[in-house]
Amino acid sequence: MAHIGQHLTTFAKGTPDKPALKFGDRILSWKELVQKVTVAEDQIRHRSDRGNRIGLCLSDPVDLLICFLACTRLGRIAMVFDPEWPRAQLETVCGVTSPDFLITDPIVRSFDRQDPLVIRPGAAVETPPPCETDPFYVGFTSGSTGVPKGYLRNQGSWLESFHLSDVEFGMVPAARVVLAGKLVHSLHLYGAVYGLERGQEVVLLPQFDPKKLLREISGSPDGAILYATPTQVHYLAETAERHGTVDTLKQVLVSGAKWSDADRRVLGALFPATDLYEFYGASETSFVTVHGPHDPVPAGSVGAAANGVEIAIGAPEAPEPPGKDGPIWVRSALLFSGYVSGKSDDTRWQDGWLTFGDHGHLDDNGYLFVTGRTNRMVITSGLNVYPEEVEAVLTGNPDVAQAVVLGVSDPVRGQVLEAVVVLAREEANEGDLLTYCKERLAPGKVPRRFHFRKTLPLTAGGKSDIQKIKAELHRNGSSAQT
Repeated sequence: MAHIGQHLTTFAKGTPDKPALKFGDRILSWKELVQKVTVAEDQIRHRSDRGNRIGLCLSDPVDLLICFLACTRLGRIAMVFDPEWPRAQLETVCGVTSPDFLITDPIVRSFDRQDPLVIRPGAAVETPPPCETDPFYVGFTSGSTGVPKGYLRNQGSWLESFHLSDVEFGMVPAARVVLAGKLVHSLHLYGAVYGLERGQEVVLLPQFDPKKLLREISGSPDGAILYATPTQVHYLAETAERHGTVDTLKQVLVSGAKWSDADRRVLGALFPATDLYEFYGASETSFVTVHGPHDPVPAGSVGAAANGVEIAIGAPEAPEPPGKDGPIWVRSALLFSGYVSGKSDDTRWQDGWLTFGDHGHLDDNGYLFVTGRTNRMVITSGLNVYPEEVEAVLTGNPDVAQAVVLGVSDPVRGQVLEAVVVLAREEANEGDLLTYCKERLAPGKVPRRFHFRKTLPLTAGGKSDIQKIKAELHRNGSSAQT
């Protein structure tokens, strides 16, 4: 039976001394990686049963990846907690999700010391290998209840995603996989596990630093594959502009938000040997669409349906015609199994189809345009506005590097739109941006005010941290809502 992590031993036997995992100055060969995974398996096996939930709250990404792989190979469910959560939030999530065994930094350090095992009475020493239907992973995103949404996936959904990645992106066998963000974010965790599953060296960065990222890419003699968000590759491009073109980057795989066409062109010019891919999806869906380097994708689109994925707009049984906006529904073998914590009223199932809060439309050729998310929608003077639409217009301006649009409380209109902007050209001003927006947006969608920043704060996953931006506006006298 196929399961995630089953190929690690093969690589350890075939290329035992070849690098498998790099984190700063620390490098693990395939043999060393499998040895550490095996130690973790022994510890977890004697403290839990097949199908148990194993909470992973680990600050070291190497430890996290080792324990994650141990869980997948044993048939346990790895619940990836963010070690930066406040203690109260961690306790709340643990109270809701009920991990059978919680692995923290002190506990995982005891694994390496080979401390005596505390074996439960009746604990199984051997278990059958997991299969495709077994649940194996819980990741967390923000939820409408204040408790993070814990989304559950089974082995088969990721195995199908691996196959889709093979088909859509192709393999660059000798290239290293470089990850620009933390593994608590599913984009980077997926990239790490998929790379190891295909026998590639995986490089983890302690934190996002565009200079160090560029050095890691430039120092990859056989080429590099980069998983990143649009914000991360924007800062990478800014850094690369000061150093000249780089020909060691073979693939860029971008997801997490819409990648602006302007940023895509800039990155392509700086990394001329690179195949640029954008893929759209959600934690609940995995891949939905793919925009490849040679696809004739119209401006503003996130691409066409990925291999094996079906898309319907409005309702699966009676889809909207091309050009008509509505909820995005998806059907594929990649979908999640449900929530173990938190909830989302926008996530609904119907006859094998899933909708998850995003709205958009298809054109006549099947290319998808994402309008925005229901939970970010702003109602101003009775008009429903998706901030993502306004952000897309702003970032289409060559004077704008980044933009986040928020709804701010207003006693007359309910909410008004305000934009937080990072400029690409310092001479641009509020009047220029106001004129630009008025020429391209309906009056109710034009921001009433622009706030200029040198940089925007990022989440652990490498996206613009909307909650921090909102809090800053609130401290400065606005009452921002998302």
